[in-house]
Amino acid sequence: MTAPVARAAAHRALAGALALLLVVLGLGTVVVTPASADEPATLSVSISELSPASGTPDQSVTIRGTVTNNTTTPMSAVQVHLWRSEDPIGDLETLDEVLRSDPANPLGRRMLSFEKGNIFNITDVGDQRSQAFGGKQPKPTFAPGESAEFTVHSTIAELGLAAPGAYLTGVQVRGVPQGQENQTVGRARSLFVLSPPASGKLATLGKPAATVVLLNSRPSMVSAGVFSDDHLAGELRGRLSRLLKLAQTPDVTTLVDPALVDALTAMSKGYQVRSGRTTQPGSAQAQQLAKDHLAALERVVRSGNAYRTLYGSPDVSRAVAADRREVVTQAARPLTEGHPLAALPLAVVPAENRLDEASRELLAGLKPALVLAGNAATQTPVQRLADGSSSRVVAVRDNAYAGGPGPDPDTGQPQVTGRLQATQLLAPQGAVTLVSTTTQADAELAPAPWRTRVALPKLLPRGLGPLFSPADTEQEPITVDPVWLERLDAAEGDLQAWSEITRAAKPEALAQVVLPQALSTAWEGNRKPALRWLDAARSQVGAVLTSDRVSLKVVGSFVTSSQDQEVPVTIRNGLTVPARVRILFTSENPQRIRVADTPVLTVGAGDSETVKVKVTSTANGQVGVQARLATPTGRLIGTPRQMTITATQAGRVGWIIIIASGAVFLAGTAIRIRQVQRERRGSANVAGKSGVEG
Repeated sequence: MTAPVARAAAHRALAGALALLLVVLGLGTVVVTPASADEPATLSVSISELSPASGTPDQSVTIRGTVTNNTTTPMSAVQVHLWRSEDPIGDLETLDEVLRSDPANPLGRRMLSFEKGNIFNITDVGDQRSQAFGGKQPKPTFAPGESAEFTVHSTIAELGLAAPGAYLTGVQVRGVPQGQENQTVGRARSLFVLSPPASGKLATLGKPAATVVLLNSRPSMVSAGVFSDDHLAGELRGRLSRLLKLAQTPDVTTLVDPALVDALTAMSKGYQVRSGRTTQPGSAQAQQLAKDHLAALERVVRSGNAYRTLYGSPDVSRAVAADRREVVTQAARPLTEGHPLAALPLAVVPAENRLDEASRELLAGLKPALVLAGNAATQTPVQRLADGSSSRVVAVRDNAYAGGPGPDPDTGQPQVTGRLQATQLLAPQGAVTLVSTTTQADAELAPAPWRTRVALPKLLPRGLGPLFSPADTEQEPITVDPVWLERLDAAEGDLQAWSEITRAAKPEALAQVVLPQALSTAWEGNRKPALRWLDAARSQVGAVLTSDRVSLKVVGSFVTSSQDQEVPVTIRNGLTVPARVRILFTSENPQRIRVADTPVLTVGAGDSETVKVKVTSTANGQVGVQARLATPTGRLIGTPRQMTITATQAGRVGWIIIIASGAVFLAGTAIRIRQVQRERRGSANVAGKSGVEG
C-alpha cells in the first residue's frame, strides 16, 4: 500500500472512531465527517485558477472556480472549503497512483476558517449570507441548474505541508441535499508544488527541465500570397503568439516548420484570402503581425537553440503505411539557399509523438539530428535511432500536460500546470516536454522558482546511448484513407504537369511544398479539411490538367483540296506565366486522313497563338479528328476539341479527265483521218481500173 492510500485508510478509521465516541458521550447526534470513498460527488466543480502553482511558505494560495448544481435536487448550506492532502508525493510512480486514485482518496483535510477566507458560501449558512449571490437577498437553496463562482484562499504556512515537494490541493464542497444530511457534494483537485523559502537552495529541489516549443500551423497557403482561409492571422494573435513568447524564454529549445515561415513571409508582403470563387485582401494588422513574428523568429534562430522540422510536418507513420515514403524524403530535403532556416539541423516529431519501427527505418536513412518520441523508454532519455547512426531519439514526457487528478472536469489550466510542474519536479533524470498548444504554453510560462531550464542540446549526452527501445511494443495498425491517397496521387501528377508547362520550378521542389502539407500532423487526423486544402492547392498549381486555363480553339469543319494542306489551330494561355505545350491529334481513320502533332510551343502569359498544322489525305472522304493539348512529355491537359476534315481531290482528277479525254479525242481524230484517207485511195484505184478496160 502506498503512503497516500495508507494514510487515507488511517484517516477514515480515526474519523469513524471519533464519530462513534461523540454519539456515545451524547455530544452530538449529527457529526460532520470526511466523505467516504464510495460517496458520489453530485455537483460539478471546476478550478479556473490556482495561484501560485508553486509557492513558498511565506506566500498565500488562492483557488477560484465554478460550482454547478447538475442534479435535480435543491441543496442548502452549500459551502466551498479549501482542501489539501498533507502527504507529499515523492516520485512519479506515486504521482501516477494518486492520479488514478478515487477522488476521495486520500481524504486530506478541509480548511475551516470562514474569517480567513478558507470557506466560501454559495448559499446562506446560518447567520452568514451567500457570498456567491451578493448577500442582499436571502439565498436559502442552490437550485438545480444554477452555477456560482467561488474564491478561497489561505497562507501556505497554514496548509500545514511538512516539506518542499508536490502535494494535492483543491476544494471540497459541503451541502445538504433536500431531505438528507450535511455531506460532501462535490470536489475538485489539482497539484501544487511547495518550494523551499526564498533563501533556500532552489536548484536542489528539481531536476533540469528541457522545454521544446513546436512552431507549426495547419496549412492554408495554396499559392504564393493566396490563402484558403485566415486562421493563421488568428493564431498570430493567440496560439502562435503564446508559443513564441515561450520560445524567447532563455534555454527553451524551438522547432520551426519551414512551411510556417514561408506562409508568414508571404503574409508579411500582403496576402489574399480566397473564399469559394471570390478573393478578398487580407488584414493589414495580420500582415504586420507576420512581420513581427518573423523578426522574433529570426532572433530565436540566431540563439543557436533551434531546429527545423520536416517541411509541412508530415505524418511519417501514415506516409509509410501508404507506401509514400518519398513524401517524407521530399520534406527532409535541404532548404534552398537563403531560406531563414536553411542552416538549422533537422528534428522530426512523429504524429502523436509515437515512433514505430517502419518509421524509424525510414528516418534512419534521412539522418535527422533528433527525433522526439513520447513512446521511447524513459529509463534512457536519449537513445540511438539506428545502429551506426548519429541521429538521437529523445524521450518526451507527453503525459506531462494531461491534467488531473479527478474528478472531472480535470483538464483546466491550473490542473495542466500543476501536473506539468509535478512531473518536472519528480522526473528522476529531468523531463523533456514538447509544447504545441496555448494551454501547454501557459503551463510552461507559469512561474516555478525551483525549476532549472536547460537547452535541449546541453541535456544530450556526448555518447549516443542504447538503441531505440519503444515503451509500448504493441501499436494499433495505421489505416490510410483511400480517397486521400487517390487525391495525393492526382496532386502529384498535377505538380509534374505544372512544372513541365510553366518551368516555374522543378517537380521535386513543388512536391516538397505541397505533398507533405497534405499529410501534415497539424491536421490532427481530420481528413476533410486536409482534402479541401489539397484540392485548393491543386486548383492553383495544377488545374491546367482539367480546366481550360490553357485551351485550344479549332475550326469545327475543314475541307482540303490537296493531298497536303495546312489547318489553323489557336492556343490560348490564361496563365500568368508562359506555357510550354504540344498539340496532339488523333484521327478516326489515319489511313485516309492524318494530322501531324506539333513540336513544343511556347505561348506567352495571357496570350493566344495560332499555328498551322499539316493535314495529309490519301483518299477522299470525311474523318473526325480530336485535338488535345499536352505537356512537353505528352501528359494530356485541358479539354479535347473535335474537328471534321473532308478530303476532296476533284481538281486534280478533273485535269486528268480533260487530258485523258483530249488524248482520246486526238487519237480518235487521227484514226478517222487515216480511215478517210484509205477510203479515198481505195476509190481512186477502182476508177483507174475501169478506164483502161473501156
